[in-house]
Formats: sequence, structure tokens, C-alpha cells
Amino acid sequence: MSETAAILLLATYAVVTVLVIACRVWRYDVNGLAWMLYCVERMFVGLMWRWRSNRPCPFPSDDAALVIANHSSATDPMQLWMNHHLGPGRRNIRTISFMMAREYYHVTGIHWIVRSMRSIPVSRDGKDTGPLREALRRLQKGHLVGIFPEGRINVGGNGILDGNLGVGWLALKARVPVFPAYLENVPGGPSMVAPFLTRGQVRVRYGDPIDLSEYYDQRPKGRVLEEVTELMMTRLAELGGVDRVRENGAEESLEDGPAPETIPVSTVVPRAVGT
Repeated sequence: MSETAAILLLATYAVVTVLVIACRVWRYDVNGLAWMLYCVERMFVGLMWRWRSNRPCPFPSDDAALVIANHSSATDPMQLWMNHHLGPGRRNIRTISFMMAREYYHVTGIHWIVRSMRSIPVSRDGKDTGPLREALRRLQKGHLVGIFPEGRINVGGNGILDGNLGVGWLALKARVPVFPAYLENVPGGPSMVAPFLTRGQVRVRYGDPIDLSEYYDQRPKGRVLEEVTELMMTRLAELGGVDRVRENGAEESLEDGPAPETIPVSTVVPRAVGT
């Protein structure tokens, strides 16, 4: 083969590769950067954490859904994004819009990543209703939204903590399937960097959608929000085979039945949102 022919062949391969990538990006609801991030993420997560799941990912390929999970590590969003395209439907690569702390959203070096992933910045004081309403808009447009309802990293990783009522409000307002996922053996701790450098054997347990239809005709406020949020947190605990840990330190074992104390009302849902 002549040098000219070899150059033409390599150029043809390059053009075909670019066209294939462009076709895939056009087909999927992601930009080119998010598509490349997903390719890197699949290799990194598979090699670093030997990721496994109890079943194929059940998240829809095209429709809206709210994804909730326990939170013990800064790497949790990566664990939930892994292999999501292998679920039912046309195996579509999608972004999951995770709600994340505003101070991390603007960190130099990762801001471009979270923007490509369509993350939603949230203030920790819970007084701004904008993030919840933005999450609702995205669900109404057919996107995937991911939330860690415990509202913080559970450093001890013991059981499922109380959930923020904003999650219950969002689920009732959006009326989309709510998929629980329990993350196990994820390298965690208070550090935002160390978990990414720690090897492990991550296991993800996907659950069936949580049926909240009996609450749809009720106003999403007060006791209704408490019941809906507690239902979702209890399903997470059952999925992981762990206890529900109350804010006052008491634990509800899977065999004990409901605890008698009242679930404390979170400040995440301002009065303006609970309408």
C-alpha cells in the first residue's frame, strides 16, 4: 500500500469515527462533552470500583423519572449514572440532573463537568425554592432528576437518615415514577477527594418504582409531605436491608414496625413551596 493510500485510509477511519460519535450524540439527549464523560465514567467506575448491580438499570430511556438513593460518598452520582443506558427501551444515554450543594457547583475545575451533567445547585439553608422548581420543570420536560433525600453525606453509613420534605413535594408535584437505589460498599467519608482515589467493590440495588398515586389528590403540605417522604425513606431502607435512623438517634429495625415518634419537619420546603 502506498503512502498516499495509507493516509487516505486513516483519514477515512477518522471521518467515520467522527460521524459515528456525532450520530450518537445527536441520537441521545446529551451534548458531546457529556457523551465523552460517560465513556470515561464507565471505564473508570468499572475498573476502580468493580461496579455490580442486582439487575439491569430500570430507569426509563426516554421518559421522566425521579431517582432517590442513600448518600455516603462524593462518588454516589457516578455510581447511579453507571450503565443507566442498559435499562428498558432504546438504550439511550442520558444525563441525570443531580441536586448538589451550591458551593461545590462553582468549584474551579469541576464546574464545566457539573454544567454538562445539568446539575442543579442548591443552597444548604433550604430557603431558596428555585432549585426545587427547576427540578420540577425538568421532570415535566421528560428528564431524569436525581436526589439524595438525606440531604448530606451519611459519614457513618449506618442506616437511612430522615429525608428532606422537599423530595416528597417534588414527587407529588411531578407525578413521575420514583426509583429507589441503594448504594453499598461505596468508598466514603467526609473527604470530597479521597473516595475517588479509593478502590472498592460497589454494589447497587435497584428497586421497583414507589407508588405514590394515592397521595396525588391531596395537597402536598404538612402531614401528607411527612408521610410521602417517610414512605420513600422506608423503601430505601428496605431495599438496602438496613434500619431507618431517626434524627433523635432512635433506630427503626425492619422487624420493629413504625416508630412512635413524630417525623421532624425539615426546613428544605419553605411555606411558599408547600402549596
